[in-house]
Amino acid sequence: MSLTDAELVEIRNLLEVHAIQEVMLRYGRAVDRADAALMATIFWPEGTDNHGMYDGDAAGFFERAINARDDAGRARHHHIGVPRILSRDGGRAKVETSFVFVGVYGAGQNDNLGLIEQDTIGFNSGRYRDLFEKREGTWKVLRRLTVYDWSASSAYEPAWDFFNIPEGINRGAIEPRDATYDAEW
Repeated sequence: MSLTDAELVEIRNLLEVHAIQEVMLRYGRAVDRADAALMATIFWPEGTDNHGMYDGDAAGFFERAINARDDAGRARHHHIGVPRILSRDGGRAKVETSFVFVGVYGAGQNDNLGLIEQDTIGFNSGRYRDLFEKREGTWKVLRRLTVYDWSASSAYEPAWDFFNIPEGINRGAIEPRDATYDAEW
C-alpha cells in the first residue's frame, strides 16, 4: 500500500501539529516543576512573553517562575489544553492554547505578588496566543500573549490528612525532588 500525495501532505501536517503540541506540553511541565533545562526548549532566545504582570523577554519570565518556586509549599499546576493552530504559513504558525492554572502561595513576601497575608490558593484560566516559528526543523515560541478569561483566589487550607496523602514521594515538588524526576520507576 502506498500513500497518495494528499495523504503524505496530511501526515506532514499532523507531524507539524504534534511538534507544536509537544512544545506546549513541555511548557506546562517546565514551569510547574521549575525545570530550567526544559524551559530553554520552549522559546527562541529572542522570544518574548507578555503575561500581563510581566512583559519582556521569555528568559526573564522563566526566571520569575523559578524564583517563585523555591519551596515545596508553593505548588503550581497548569492544565494545558490542545493547541489549536489557527493558521500556518511555512515556518510560522499562529496558535491558541487554553490553560487552567492553580497555584498555592505561602503567606509572606512573594517576588511576583508582593506581600501575601495568608496562605492562598489562586486560580486562573485563559489562552496562550503564541506565534510559533520553525527553524532547522524545530518549532518554538517566538512571541506569547497570555489572555486571561477568569481568575479567583481564596484562603488555602491543605487537605493532605483528609485525603490520607502522606508526606514524601506522593506529594508534588519542584525539580529534582518531584517523583517524576526519580530514575527508578
